[in-house]
Amino acid sequence: MEPWDRQTFLRHIVAALGRGVLVAVILPLVPVLLFGIPLAPTLALIGSGLVIEYGAAPVGLALGLSPLFVFYVLMCTETGIFLGLFDIFDTIGHTYEPAMRFLEKSRQYVHQSASVERYGILALFPGVVLLGVYVNAPASWVLGWREDHALLVTLAGYCIALIITISLTTGLFQVYLPGLVLP
Repeated sequence: MEPWDRQTFLRHIVAALGRGVLVAVILPLVPVLLFGIPLAPTLALIGSGLVIEYGAAPVGLALGLSPLFVFYVLMCTETGIFLGLFDIFDTIGHTYEPAMRFLEKSRQYVHQSASVERYGILALFPGVVLLGVYVNAPASWVLGWREDHALLVTLAGYCIALIITISLTTGLFQVYLPGLVLP
């Protein structure tokens, strides 16, 4: 694999950041503009989602956003983080010689073990719950898994954790704050 020049590197980094921001920030704002959902709580939810991932669901619910909208925003945020990180690491892997060598060694390791090659990607499912997308995206890139497959497995784990978090939060709000009416 031949390294990219500086101009190609910068173009790919900007594209990676743009794709991540588009999915993580711009897509969640579309329903805000179309349906008149409050902007400030939505931005707070996006910011919280970037930091604490599915743990941001209680923030959105406490700010009066509907559970379905909280689910949508956090799924977009998670997808944007994954796509942006994966693309950034891929760009660095095409540009930086030590990263290229490390990537080759890692992928050789994966191909040496039939079980890791076949079932290793499934480790992303609990990985997103325990460690988060900030670990899943680089791990899937380093081990050479396809971006779309890794994203689907990551989102499956995230979706289950998010549904559980939203359900528990809604239930706890109804038990401890009975006067609070959630949309």
